[in-house]
Amino acid sequence: MTADNVDQPAASKAPEKSQGFSKYARFAFALVPLVALWELVAHARIVRSVPTEGDWRSAHDWIARERRPGELVASAPLWSDPLARWHLGDLIPLKDAARADATTYPRAFVATIRDGQHPDFRGWSVERSQRFGGVDVRVLRNPSPARPQYDFYEHLHEAQVFRVEPGGPRPCPLALGVPVTGGGLHQGPLAGPERFQCGEGWNNVSRIILEDLGHRGRRCIWSHPVVDVPMRTVFSNVPIGDVIHGYHGIAYQAERGGDRGEVGCDVTLTVRVGGQEIGRDVHHDGEGWKNFRFDTRALRGTTQEVVFEATMPSARAAHYCFTGDSR
Repeated sequence: MTADNVDQPAASKAPEKSQGFSKYARFAFALVPLVALWELVAHARIVRSVPTEGDWRSAHDWIARERRPGELVASAPLWSDPLARWHLGDLIPLKDAARADATTYPRAFVATIRDGQHPDFRGWSVERSQRFGGVDVRVLRNPSPARPQYDFYEHLHEAQVFRVEPGGPRPCPLALGVPVTGGGLHQGPLAGPERFQCGEGWNNVSRIILEDLGHRGRRCIWSHPVVDVPMRTVFSNVPIGDVIHGYHGIAYQAERGGDRGEVGCDVTLTVRVGGQEIGRDVHHDGEGWKNFRFDTRALRGTTQEVVFEATMPSARAAHYCFTGDSR
Protein backbone atom coordinates (compact mmCIF):
# COMPACT_ATOMS: atom_id res chain seq x y z
CA MET A 1 0.00 0.00 0.00
CA THR A 2 1.39 3.37 -0.99
CA ALA A 3 1.48 6.54 1.07
CA ASP A 4 -1.07 8.05 -1.34
CA ASN A 5 -3.45 5.18 -0.62
CA VAL A 6 -3.08 5.69 3.17
CA ASP A 7 -3.78 9.42 3.06
CA GLN A 8 -6.74 9.21 0.77
CA PRO A 9 -9.46 8.05 3.27
CA ALA A 10 -8.52 10.80 5.77
CA ALA A 11 -8.67 13.45 3.10
CA SER A 12 -12.05 12.24 1.94
CA LYS A 13 -13.55 12.68 5.46
CA ALA A 14 -12.56 16.34 5.84
CA PRO A 15 -15.26 17.71 3.53
CA GLU A 16 -17.91 15.71 5.45
CA LYS A 17 -16.93 17.42 8.74
CA SER A 18 -16.86 20.79 7.07
CA GLN A 19 -20.29 20.20 5.56
CA GLY A 20 -21.68 19.13 8.95
CA PHE A 21 -20.42 22.30 10.60
CA SER A 22 -21.82 24.46 7.82
CA LYS A 23 -25.15 22.74 8.18
CA TYR A 24 -25.59 24.11 11.73
CA ALA A 25 -23.58 27.32 11.39
CA ARG A 26 -26.34 28.98 9.42
CA PHE A 27 -28.56 28.82 12.53
CA ALA A 28 -25.97 30.52 14.80
CA PHE A 29 -27.45 33.95 14.10
CA ALA A 30 -30.56 32.84 16.02
CA LEU A 31 -28.54 32.69 19.22
CA VAL A 32 -28.05 36.46 19.27
CA PRO A 33 -31.70 37.41 19.96
CA LEU A 34 -32.04 34.43 22.33
CA VAL A 35 -29.10 35.66 24.44
CA ALA A 36 -30.50 39.19 24.42
CA LEU A 37 -33.90 37.91 25.51
CA TRP A 38 -32.31 35.88 28.31
CA GLU A 39 -30.46 38.99 29.53
CA LEU A 40 -33.68 41.02 29.54
CA VAL A 41 -35.48 38.36 31.57
CA ALA A 42 -32.57 38.07 34.01
CA HIS A 43 -32.42 41.85 34.40
CA ALA A 44 -36.15 42.01 35.10
CA ARG A 45 -35.82 39.34 37.79
CA ILE A 46 -32.91 41.19 39.42
CA VAL A 47 -34.83 44.47 39.42
CA ARG A 48 -37.89 42.81 40.98
CA SER A 49 -35.72 41.26 43.71
CA VAL A 50 -34.23 44.61 44.82
CA PRO A 51 -36.02 45.78 48.00
CA THR A 52 -37.62 49.21 47.85
CA GLU A 53 -37.47 51.89 50.53
CA GLY A 54 -41.01 50.89 51.43
CA ASP A 55 -40.00 47.23 51.84
CA TRP A 56 -37.26 48.15 54.28
CA ARG A 57 -39.52 50.56 56.15
CA SER A 58 -42.22 47.91 56.58
CA ALA A 59 -39.65 45.36 57.73
CA HIS A 60 -38.24 47.88 60.21
CA ASP A 61 -41.62 48.65 61.76
CA TRP A 62 -42.54 44.98 62.07
CA ILE A 63 -39.24 44.07 63.74
CA ALA A 64 -39.56 47.03 66.12
CA ARG A 65 -42.97 45.73 67.24
CA GLU A 66 -42.03 42.05 67.50
CA ARG A 67 -38.51 42.10 68.93
CA ARG A 68 -37.93 41.67 72.65
CA PRO A 69 -34.99 43.13 74.64
CA GLY A 70 -31.76 41.17 74.15
CA GLU A 71 -32.67 39.86 70.70
CA LEU A 72 -30.42 40.50 67.72
CA VAL A 73 -31.26 42.27 64.47
CA ALA A 74 -29.05 41.33 61.52
CA SER A 75 -29.22 40.68 57.78
CA ALA A 76 -28.29 38.08 55.19
CA PRO A 77 -26.25 37.55 53.11
CA LEU A 78 -23.18 39.14 54.71
CA TRP A 79 -22.73 41.77 51.99
CA SER A 80 -26.16 43.22 52.83
CA ASP A 81 -24.95 44.42 56.24
CA PRO A 82 -24.39 48.08 55.19
CA LEU A 83 -27.90 48.16 53.68
CA ALA A 84 -29.43 46.77 56.87
CA ARG A 85 -27.60 49.25 59.09
CA TRP A 86 -28.76 52.08 56.83
CA HIS A 87 -32.43 51.09 57.04
CA LEU A 88 -32.57 49.36 60.44
CA GLY A 89 -29.79 51.26 62.22
CA ASP A 90 -31.80 52.30 65.28
CA LEU A 91 -32.49 48.60 65.94
CA ILE A 92 -28.80 47.60 65.69
CA PRO A 93 -26.69 49.11 68.50
CA LEU A 94 -22.91 49.12 68.12
CA LYS A 95 -22.60 46.25 70.58
CA ASP A 96 -24.65 44.06 68.22
CA ALA A 97 -23.18 45.34 64.95
CA ALA A 98 -19.61 44.66 66.13
CA ARG A 99 -20.32 41.44 68.07
CA ALA A 100 -17.67 38.76 68.43
CA ASP A 101 -20.25 36.13 67.44
CA ALA A 102 -23.97 35.44 67.94
CA THR A 103 -23.72 32.63 70.49
CA THR A 104 -25.22 34.62 73.39
CA TYR A 105 -28.42 35.73 71.64
CA PRO A 106 -31.60 33.65 72.14
CA ARG A 107 -33.27 34.86 68.93
CA ALA A 108 -32.36 36.88 65.85
CA PHE A 109 -34.47 38.85 63.40
CA VAL A 110 -32.60 38.45 60.12
CA ALA A 111 -33.65 40.74 57.25
CA THR A 112 -32.94 38.45 54.30
CA ILE A 113 -32.74 39.31 50.62
CA ARG A 114 -32.39 36.88 47.70
CA ASP A 115 -32.58 33.86 50.03
CA GLY A 116 -29.23 34.76 51.55
CA GLN A 117 -27.57 32.90 54.42
CA HIS A 118 -25.43 34.20 57.29
CA PRO A 119 -22.63 32.10 58.85
CA ASP A 120 -23.41 33.33 62.40
CA PHE A 121 -26.73 31.48 62.36
CA ARG A 122 -25.75 28.00 61.18
CA GLY A 123 -27.77 25.43 63.10
CA TRP A 124 -30.42 27.92 64.23
CA SER A 125 -34.05 26.98 63.59
CA VAL A 126 -36.54 29.13 61.68
CA GLU A 127 -39.31 30.05 64.09
CA ARG A 128 -41.32 32.04 61.53
CA SER A 129 -40.85 34.51 58.71
CA GLN A 130 -42.62 37.56 57.33
CA ARG A 131 -42.14 38.91 53.81
CA PHE A 132 -42.15 42.59 52.92
CA GLY A 133 -41.65 42.78 49.16
CA GLY A 134 -37.95 42.10 48.56
CA VAL A 135 -37.17 41.65 52.27
CA ASP A 136 -37.93 38.39 54.06
CA VAL A 137 -37.56 38.78 57.84
CA ARG A 138 -36.69 35.41 59.34
CA VAL A 139 -37.02 34.92 63.07
CA LEU A 140 -34.32 32.44 64.04
CA ARG A 141 -33.98 30.69 67.40
CA ASN A 142 -30.63 29.75 68.94
CA PRO A 143 -30.85 26.08 70.04
CA SER A 144 -28.39 26.64 72.90
CA PRO A 145 -27.66 30.29 73.79
CA ALA A 146 -24.54 30.82 75.90
CA ARG A 147 -24.84 32.64 79.24
CA PRO A 148 -21.57 34.40 80.04
CA GLN A 149 -20.82 35.09 83.68
CA TYR A 150 -18.17 37.72 82.99
CA ASP A 151 -17.37 39.74 79.85
CA PHE A 152 -13.73 40.87 79.75
CA TYR A 153 -14.41 43.65 77.23
CA GLU A 154 -17.09 45.20 79.45
CA HIS A 155 -14.90 44.98 82.57
CA LEU A 156 -11.65 46.29 81.06
CA HIS A 157 -11.76 49.46 83.18
CA GLU A 158 -11.49 47.22 86.29
CA ALA A 159 -8.33 45.47 85.04
CA GLN A 160 -4.66 46.08 85.65
CA VAL A 161 -2.27 46.27 82.70
CA PHE A 162 1.50 45.70 82.60
CA ARG A 163 4.22 45.84 79.98
CA VAL A 164 6.39 42.86 80.94
CA GLU A 165 9.92 44.19 80.40
CA PRO A 166 13.19 42.29 81.13
CA GLY A 167 13.60 44.17 84.42
CA GLY A 168 10.09 43.25 85.55
CA PRO A 169 6.48 44.19 84.84
CA ARG A 170 5.92 47.93 84.38
CA PRO A 171 2.39 49.13 85.23
CA CYS A 172 0.45 50.97 82.55
CA PRO A 173 -1.67 53.72 84.14
CA LEU A 174 -5.28 54.15 83.13
CA ALA A 175 -5.84 57.49 81.37
CA LEU A 176 -9.37 58.89 81.32
CA GLY A 177 -10.87 61.40 78.90
CA VAL A 178 -8.06 61.13 76.36
CA PRO A 179 -8.91 63.02 73.12
CA VAL A 180 -9.74 60.63 70.29
CA THR A 181 -7.88 61.80 67.19
CA GLY A 182 -6.77 60.33 63.89
CA GLY A 183 -8.79 57.95 61.80
CA GLY A 184 -8.96 57.56 58.06
CA LEU A 185 -6.82 55.47 55.71
CA HIS A 186 -3.60 53.94 57.05
CA GLN A 187 -4.35 55.09 60.62
CA GLY A 188 -5.50 51.80 62.10
CA PRO A 189 -8.20 51.42 64.78
CA LEU A 190 -8.94 54.39 67.01
CA ALA A 191 -8.30 53.92 70.72
CA GLY A 192 -11.13 55.06 72.96
CA PRO A 193 -11.04 57.88 75.52
CA GLU A 194 -10.16 55.40 78.29
CA ARG A 195 -6.93 53.53 77.76
CA PHE A 196 -4.05 51.99 79.67
CA GLN A 197 -1.05 53.85 78.23
CA CYS A 198 2.14 51.76 78.18
CA GLY A 199 4.53 53.76 76.00
CA GLU A 200 4.23 54.99 72.45
CA GLY A 201 0.75 56.08 71.37
CA TRP A 202 -0.04 52.74 69.76
CA ASN A 203 1.28 50.81 72.77
CA ASN A 204 -1.85 50.89 74.87
CA VAL A 205 -4.59 48.56 76.02
CA SER A 206 -8.06 49.88 75.25
CA ARG A 207 -11.48 49.01 73.89
CA ILE A 208 -11.66 49.39 70.12
CA ILE A 209 -13.63 48.38 67.05
CA LEU A 210 -11.38 46.33 64.76
CA GLU A 211 -11.98 45.71 61.06
CA ASP A 212 -11.15 42.04 60.66
CA LEU A 213 -9.93 40.18 57.58
CA GLY A 214 -13.53 39.68 56.44
CA HIS A 215 -14.25 43.45 56.66
CA ARG A 216 -16.46 42.94 59.71
CA GLY A 217 -16.31 45.26 62.69
CA ARG A 218 -15.38 43.54 65.97
CA ARG A 219 -15.45 44.90 69.52
CA CYS A 220 -12.22 43.84 71.17
CA ILE A 221 -9.37 44.83 73.47
CA TRP A 222 -6.40 46.38 71.65
CA SER A 223 -3.19 44.84 72.99
CA HIS A 224 -0.39 45.51 70.49
CA PRO A 225 2.74 43.93 72.05
CA VAL A 226 6.35 45.07 71.74
CA VAL A 227 8.89 42.56 70.39
CA ASP A 228 9.52 39.97 73.12
CA VAL A 229 7.85 42.28 75.65
CA PRO A 230 4.43 40.82 76.48
CA MET A 231 1.37 42.92 77.18
CA ARG A 232 -0.32 41.55 80.31
CA THR A 233 -3.93 42.32 81.23
CA VAL A 234 -5.10 41.12 84.65
CA PHE A 235 -8.73 40.73 85.75
CA SER A 236 -9.49 40.08 89.42
CA ASN A 237 -12.47 38.30 90.99
CA VAL A 238 -13.69 36.62 87.83
CA PRO A 239 -16.45 34.00 88.30
CA ILE A 240 -15.29 30.84 86.55
CA GLY A 241 -17.56 28.58 84.49
CA ASP A 242 -16.81 25.77 82.06
CA VAL A 243 -14.63 27.67 79.56
CA ILE A 244 -12.86 30.90 78.76
CA HIS A 245 -14.35 31.55 75.32
CA GLY A 246 -13.04 34.25 73.02
CA TYR A 247 -11.51 35.49 69.80
CA HIS A 248 -8.42 37.29 68.64
CA GLY A 249 -7.35 38.90 65.40
CA ILE A 250 -5.23 41.39 63.48
CA ALA A 251 -6.60 44.53 61.84
CA TYR A 252 -7.39 44.06 58.14
CA GLN A 253 -4.75 46.42 56.74
CA ALA A 254 -1.89 44.80 58.69
CA GLU A 255 -3.05 41.22 58.18
CA ARG A 256 -3.49 41.40 54.41
CA GLY A 257 -0.38 43.60 53.94
CA GLY A 258 -0.79 47.34 53.59
CA ASP A 259 0.20 49.76 50.87
CA ARG A 260 3.02 51.03 53.06
CA GLY A 261 4.53 47.60 53.53
CA GLU A 262 2.69 46.70 56.73
CA VAL A 263 2.84 42.99 57.43
CA GLY A 264 1.29 41.20 60.37
CA CYS A 265 2.97 38.46 62.36
CA ASP A 266 2.29 35.58 64.69
CA VAL A 267 0.92 36.71 68.06
CA THR A 268 0.64 34.26 70.94
CA LEU A 269 -2.14 34.70 73.48
CA THR A 270 -1.56 32.92 76.79
CA VAL A 271 -4.32 32.68 79.40
CA ARG A 272 -3.79 31.89 83.08
CA VAL A 273 -6.49 31.33 85.69
CA GLY A 274 -5.56 31.36 89.37
CA GLY A 275 -1.88 31.43 88.45
CA GLN A 276 -2.16 28.30 86.28
CA GLU A 277 -1.82 28.37 82.51
CA ILE A 278 -5.00 26.93 81.01
CA GLY A 279 -4.16 27.46 77.36
CA ARG A 280 -2.43 29.39 74.64
CA ASP A 281 -3.26 30.05 71.03
CA VAL A 282 -1.12 31.45 68.23
CA HIS A 283 -2.82 33.77 65.77
CA HIS A 284 -1.02 33.27 62.46
CA ASP A 285 -1.11 36.00 59.84
CA GLY A 286 -4.04 35.33 57.51
CA GLU A 287 -6.28 33.43 59.96
CA GLY A 288 -8.72 36.29 60.41
CA TRP A 289 -11.10 36.43 63.36
CA LYS A 290 -10.04 33.32 65.27
CA ASN A 291 -11.89 31.53 68.06
CA PHE A 292 -10.26 30.04 71.16
CA ARG A 293 -11.77 27.98 73.99
CA PHE A 294 -9.89 26.99 77.13
CA ASP A 295 -11.33 24.45 79.56
CA THR A 296 -11.90 25.74 83.13
CA ARG A 297 -14.20 23.02 84.48
CA ALA A 298 -11.65 22.12 87.17
CA LEU A 299 -12.18 25.60 88.68
CA ARG A 300 -15.90 25.94 87.96
CA GLY A 301 -17.83 27.77 90.66
CA THR A 302 -14.79 29.60 92.04
CA THR A 303 -13.69 33.22 91.70
CA GLN A 304 -10.21 33.64 90.28
CA GLU A 305 -7.70 36.05 88.79
CA VAL A 306 -7.59 35.74 84.99
CA VAL A 307 -4.54 36.91 83.04
CA PHE A 308 -4.27 37.48 79.27
CA GLU A 309 -0.77 37.90 77.86
CA ALA A 310 -0.02 38.82 74.23
CA THR A 311 3.48 38.26 72.82
CA MET A 312 5.06 38.64 69.40
CA PRO A 313 8.53 37.49 68.28
CA SER A 314 9.40 40.09 65.63
CA ALA A 315 8.90 43.76 64.80
CA ARG A 316 5.81 43.78 62.62
CA ALA A 317 2.50 45.60 62.39
CA ALA A 318 0.79 43.49 65.06
CA HIS A 319 -2.40 45.54 65.16
CA TYR A 320 -3.72 42.92 67.53
CA CYS A 321 -6.74 42.60 69.81
CA PHE A 322 -8.60 39.93 71.78
CA THR A 323 -11.92 39.56 73.53
CA GLY A 324 -13.65 36.89 75.53
CA ASP A 325 -15.83 35.86 78.43
CA SER A 326 -16.13 33.29 81.20
CA ARG A 327 -19.09 31.01 80.52
